[in-house]
Amino acid sequence: MKVFLLMVLLLIDLASAKVVARIDKEVITSEEVKQAFEAYWIEILHLPIARAAHRDLQEFLVEYVRSKIINMEAKNMGIYISDREFWEYVERNIGSKRLSPIAKHFIYTEMLSQKIIDKISGAMDIKEGQITAYYYLNLRDFKLPAQVLLERYSVEDINKANEVYYNLLNGRPVREEKGIKIGQPMWYSIQTLPEVVRRQLYPYDKNKTTKPIEVGGAYVIFRVADKRGGGIMPLEEAKPIVREKLLREKRQEVFQRWFQEALKRYSVEFYFGQL
Repeated sequence: MKVFLLMVLLLIDLASAKVVARIDKEVITSEEVKQAFEAYWIEILHLPIARAAHRDLQEFLVEYVRSKIINMEAKNMGIYISDREFWEYVERNIGSKRLSPIAKHFIYTEMLSQKIIDKISGAMDIKEGQITAYYYLNLRDFKLPAQVLLERYSVEDINKANEVYYNLLNGRPVREEKGIKIGQPMWYSIQTLPEVVRRQLYPYDKNKTTKPIEVGGAYVIFRVADKRGGGIMPLEEAKPIVREKLLREKRQEVFQRWFQEALKRYSVEFYFGQL
């Protein structure tokens, strides 16, 4: 009698919890998916949940099921990620360690995927001819925008900022001291500069200087140190980029073939109408 009652209660629980997918005997409920989706949307995509559409939820469910299968297959293959590996990866690639369970799940799955690829792909080689062919067939991808080398001066208050600005404007040297920080000069694409910076630096002649710009309670001044026009990246400079891209694509192709074969070992069902 007790066993019968437990079975009835279990059936009632499953009926009240809408099942949106099954992987063999494992069920995934609507509540589980929606909670995971909300955390994923906010924490990983950094988007307000109000902007999410029903289609986004459906696509997430498919990816969620896919991640579970990858975890199952990795376990069967004896592939694991140690706590040390995981947190070193997080520190190196994510930064923040304040992660929700769903964020940890997808990071862990990505790490497993890379280990699986390493195991099934073996040594891969990209030939020079493939690199050269890709480069010339995709020259538009290697177009370099016009760039400026900018010096950056961060100053704590407006009076000191104005003093720095007038010194730069008149060619006087500015040294780092209390209240003044000088950043390492960096190259920026002109088209990606904020409008307030572009407007003040145009036509980007050397030593052209912006007036103090308020940023977060401090003031920033930019000065043009150098300028270079756009063009096409030379083949020799592009080779490492192309090799990495082709290798990454080749690894993904191997992984996709592996996953399609792995999928045949599971009975997977979706019930999108229950979402």
